[in-house]
Amino acid sequence: MNKEALLIIDMQNDYFPGGANELVGAEKASQNAKAILERFRSCNKPVVHIQHVSTRPEATFFIPNTHGVEIHPNV
Repeated sequence: MNKEALLIIDMQNDYFPGGANELVGAEKASQNAKAILERFRSCNKPVVHIQHVSTRPEATFFIPNTHGVEIHPNV
């Protein structure tokens, strides 16, 4: 039996331009993830999004109820 699923982890707005913890290459990475995601969805294969939400008082990104914590629209 072939068990296949796509995991997309922490593809959140805080890693993109204007976010609290911008990463180099985030846009390119999200475009690659989007292509793979579309392929999985077209084949009706399972997709799981993992969203990091920081609840530590000293957290500077992935803060609950902010735009930055939301999953990026590319995925």
